Amino acid sequence: MFQLALISSPENFAGEHEMLEQMFERGLQMLYARKPQMPESLFERWLLGFDLKQQEKIFTWPGSAHSFEELEKIGEGAEICFLSPVFDSISKFGYKTKFSKDELRKGIANWKNFHNSQKLFALGGIEAENIAEAVELGFDGAAVLGAVWHSSDPVGAWEKIFNRCQPQICFPLPT
Repeated sequence: MFQLALISSPENFAGEHEMLEQMFERGLQMLYARKPQMPESLFERWLLGFDLKQQEKIFTWPGSAHSFEELEKIGEGAEICFLSPVFDSISKFGYKTKFSKDELRKGIANWKNFHNSQKLFALGGIEAENIAEAVELGFDGAAVLGAVWHSSDPVGAWEKIFNRCQPQICFPLPT
């Protein structure tokens, strides 16, 4: 069961809550809130801007690994681990993947042999045009950032990626 998550924009901006609420209405089940410059008290207030049902779908940011070796170090006890960048990053200019497709397939299969209770999500460069490839590589899910927040229409961009995640391969988390 492949799962699709969204990472919040690291910056605050006018209309952010409204856009996220529209995305929740259009199928968003997992939002990773990442606001590195926001003081904790303001972050708590930011979270309270969502209704309780939406708050249940918001998670704090776990770390991401940039190699399978690094993944082993951060993966202990985490329910979901992120491997990045799987594709060339959209949000970080010049941040290119260093994985071949074969390395990813083998690494993911090996990860699943030893970490079957943990989910491995693709991060970095995820967009509508390559979401099916993330599924084919064997990831349990993917997290989207740049393709949504660097779009002139973030809600539309989210919806396009979500819709490309075909029902037979991509299911929302149970509510």
